[in-house]
Amino acid sequence: MTSKPSRNEEEYFTKLEAQRTTSLKKSAQLEAELAERRTHFMRCPRCGGHLTVEHHSGIEVEHCPECHGLWFDEGEAERLVNRNASTGVSGLF
Repeated sequence: MTSKPSRNEEEYFTKLEAQRTTSLKKSAQLEAELAERRTHFMRCPRCGGHLTVEHHSGIEVEHCPECHGLWFDEGEAERLVNRNASTGVSGLF
């Protein structure tokens, strides 16, 4: 003969299941975000083309051969301009 679960037991297991479901949803969302990031790696943010890496004055610059965009990591554009200050911006490329 089985006994009916008490109200406290039902509440406990309902809470436990809700926490588990929330945890699984968060985990799935994080995995989806990581997968999306992997598909965008070295892709042009403007047109989606494949970026190539070029070196200018010791700085890596990502270049899109399709839309001709140039992409810099934080601080790289300023360093590149400072290194080429004598020739001006036209001397960069």
